[in-house]
Amino acid sequence: MAHSPVQLPPVSRPDESAALTAVAGAVPAEFGLSVFQSIFESSPEAIALTRVRDGVLVQVNSEWLFMTGYTRDEVLGRSAVELGHWLDPQERDRVFGDMKVGSRVVDTDVTLVMKDRIPRVVRLNATMLEESDERYLLIYLRDVTADHMARDAVKAGEQALEHANETMNRQVKLHELTESVAKVGHWVSYPGDDRVQISRGLAQMAGLGDADLVDPHTLWSGVHPDDLPNLQEARARMDGSVVEYRWLSTEGRSRWVRSRMHRQTSEGRVLADFGVVQEFTEERDARDALQTQLDFIHKITGRAPGMVYEFQMWPDGQFKFPFVSAGVAQLFGVSMEQAREDANALMRRIHREDVPRIIKTSLASRDTLQPWNCEFRTRDAGADMRWLLGTSVPEARPDGSVLFTGSITDITAQKKALAQLQESEERFRSLSSLSSDWYWEQDAEFRFVRIDGNGINSDRLAPQGALGRTRWDSGGQGVTAAQWMAHREMLEAHQTFQDFEMQRVLADGSFMWVSISGAPMFDAKGNFCGYRGTGRDISARKAAEAEIERLAFFDALTGLPNRRMLIDRLKHALESSTRNRQHGALLFIDLDNFKVLNDTLGHHMGDMLLQQVAQRLQECVRSADTVARLGGDEFVVMLEELDADPRVAATQAEVVAKKVLGSLNKQFALGNHNTHSSPSIGVTLFFQRNDSIEELLKRADLAMYQAKGAGRNTLRFFDPAMQAAASERADMEADLRRALQEEQFTLHYQPVVDHAGMVTGVEALLRWLHPAKGMVSPAEFIPVAEQTGLILSLGQWVLEAACAQLVAWNDNPQTQKLSIAVNVSARQFRHPDFSTHILDLLRTSGANPYRLKLELTESLLLTDFEEAVIKMGELRSIGVSFSLDDFGTGYSSLAYLKRLPLDQLKIDQSFVRDVLTDPNDAAIAKTILNLANSLDLGVVAEGVETAGQRDFLLREGCRAFQGYFFGRPVPVEMLHL
Repeated sequence: MAHSPVQLPPVSRPDESAALTAVAGAVPAEFGLSVFQSIFESSPEAIALTRVRDGVLVQVNSEWLFMTGYTRDEVLGRSAVELGHWLDPQERDRVFGDMKVGSRVVDTDVTLVMKDRIPRVVRLNATMLEESDERYLLIYLRDVTADHMARDAVKAGEQALEHANETMNRQVKLHELTESVAKVGHWVSYPGDDRVQISRGLAQMAGLGDADLVDPHTLWSGVHPDDLPNLQEARARMDGSVVEYRWLSTEGRSRWVRSRMHRQTSEGRVLADFGVVQEFTEERDARDALQTQLDFIHKITGRAPGMVYEFQMWPDGQFKFPFVSAGVAQLFGVSMEQAREDANALMRRIHREDVPRIIKTSLASRDTLQPWNCEFRTRDAGADMRWLLGTSVPEARPDGSVLFTGSITDITAQKKALAQLQESEERFRSLSSLSSDWYWEQDAEFRFVRIDGNGINSDRLAPQGALGRTRWDSGGQGVTAAQWMAHREMLEAHQTFQDFEMQRVLADGSFMWVSISGAPMFDAKGNFCGYRGTGRDISARKAAEAEIERLAFFDALTGLPNRRMLIDRLKHALESSTRNRQHGALLFIDLDNFKVLNDTLGHHMGDMLLQQVAQRLQECVRSADTVARLGGDEFVVMLEELDADPRVAATQAEVVAKKVLGSLNKQFALGNHNTHSSPSIGVTLFFQRNDSIEELLKRADLAMYQAKGAGRNTLRFFDPAMQAAASERADMEADLRRALQEEQFTLHYQPVVDHAGMVTGVEALLRWLHPAKGMVSPAEFIPVAEQTGLILSLGQWVLEAACAQLVAWNDNPQTQKLSIAVNVSARQFRHPDFSTHILDLLRTSGANPYRLKLELTESLLLTDFEEAVIKMGELRSIGVSFSLDDFGTGYSSLAYLKRLPLDQLKIDQSFVRDVLTDPNDAAIAKTILNLANSLDLGVVAEGVETAGQRDFLLREGCRAFQGYFFGRPVPVEMLHL
């Protein structure tokens, strides 16, 4: 590229003058030194003159400065090695080491590092001169990076094609594919040039004859119209990704080509665009055909039960699987690719006890060329053992190997069935001699002819008085007339029946439930001759079912109806309300601080309290009302038959609720302990079927939580505004989950400055740009994230983004010493894997742990203090620092402060705001500064908005500040550092 000539500065150093004189001596005398200087400076080639003995650059021309990016003052008097110009300093010695005066280096490609620290390939020519006993190197440079990149791209394309063909050939072992030689070409375009340079290969591919310069329209006019958008997108990206498209020849024939396109830039300036194009029509056609065949093979073998395979063995013991079907994954837990690449990956899944048998039978089949059959087991960690049956037919190959073609099927079910059958037979033989059940037979008229028991109670279980009588005439009870009719119809139809249940009256007058099963008997000619079967005592099961039914509807601890019974009664109450046009009410009752009592006095005391609460609740209501326990310390009272007027009904419900409040506020006697408890009660009315059962319970629950929010030990009626707030929270949660998926969050950074006003770091502050609501305040969404647990995902995202920013800043000397402070939520910090997550993030991101600062609140550290100290110490040991945020607004225990591995305290902005007008705030700020100084902790004053606040804090010893006076939170692009 040509540049406007720049006047070479006058020669002022003796060495420069001598060097230029030496160079000028090679031109005719009439030109003079000044003429040579002009030629030297205006040369389109980059030229540098260096002194041999120390490598110092004596003079460079403008083209050299343009190529490298340096200024003349930055390089003259310094060596290229000192500048880091040579990527490998030893390479310079290899290039120039053997040179003598008058010798030359011609067209040598080397890699040099420019001022922007980007290596480039340059073509170097040099000659050695001597003047006044001083030797110099005159070096000419030309940037050939683009040529090398084009060559490398062609090579990469060829390698990619070779690899693709090799992969294709490996996948389709049963077919042979002939690979054609790739047809490759390339093009290059430069800014400002309306023509494109094309290679001969590309010209032939595009049907442009021997043209080497064409306009873009001519070059791309042959691209298939359907593929042109893909090509244009790739040309817009210029990111080196592969794009495939069709090229139409003048004869209308479609050819497939693939291309990679790159853009060469320097300091934001485009130097050149270039691309590599390769025709692969034959490969594409072959690939499509082979893929169709391969898909067909996989489709057929994939539908076959088990696994279809080819197994090849050689005389020297080597073996492999040329082909396996998709069933290998289900049978052996390895992929098709793993089995083909490493046959031992499949063999290692075979049970070690069965491996010798497989080897022995396989070798015998290989040597005799007889079919191979073998049953064996597979082993897989965490999975049940599986039985497999392998069968194959061997075939001798010309290379001396034997190819087995066959299948492997899963016979686990058959094996289990056989084992179960054997076990069943053995069990039957054992039980027939030990069973306490009885056996019976009936004739063709359904009269008992045989009853055999095998226990000491056989007479009790099957009285002999039933012989000669039918089942329905032998005193059976507990069966309705319809059930007897259905049973007799089944017998007359000669059908098998099972578990016909009835009651027998025993000799002592008690009842016994029995279960009868039977099957018809036929003689050799197929004539019906009666029934035979077994009987079993199921009295215990019937009693258990009755108890289960009772437990299903009643609470085991209090005896009150449970949730299931409550819902059933509420359903009937709604129906009754519809009929009688009367209101009802639900009182949702939750005991305040019940967990504290459980934790301090024990669960047995908690159970006693719940039982007494149940008794008192029943005493507060009418017999027509229902008291139920939902679980834990939650009770529900359902009031029925209230007034038709909703206002009167509400008053009636309030009277009962206050009665409950008074009753439950009285002292409870729990063994040797006397204790007090109080309830929070939520009340909602219901009328007819205006609302669902779930909605009524939800409303009562919401009202109860409003009572808790009002200070507990009170009652609240359901307010529709509560429902709206709950719905708003639910919508906020859904939006938060969507925002995490769609990356709607961003980080803003607020600078932290030192006493001189220099930025030493920033605090990362989370911002949410909602697509419909705009910027959402953290005060709105952070509490919802805390309640729903989404704060863990949000916190992890903030940490990842902050670490990524640290990595980006580390590449810039002006920002590599900045720290980023990140607020950590209590839920995030208390996660058992918090430390591990931070360590993994620092390792994977490459962020400097010494530049990461975690801000914790005082209240966060009060829970499980010892665990907090361990976590902080673990992270602090690798360089992560900790800051105590909003100091002075919480517990502020000096004992805790001394033990915590903190680095910094942050004075809360509530103290800074009025530090000039409120003596108390000023005193607190001074105390915090003195305390931090005594504990050797740093201090940052938050919320500094005026110079007066800054000056006051500075006089009192504060050396770090944060607030609007120094800068508002802004995106990183707007941050002034």
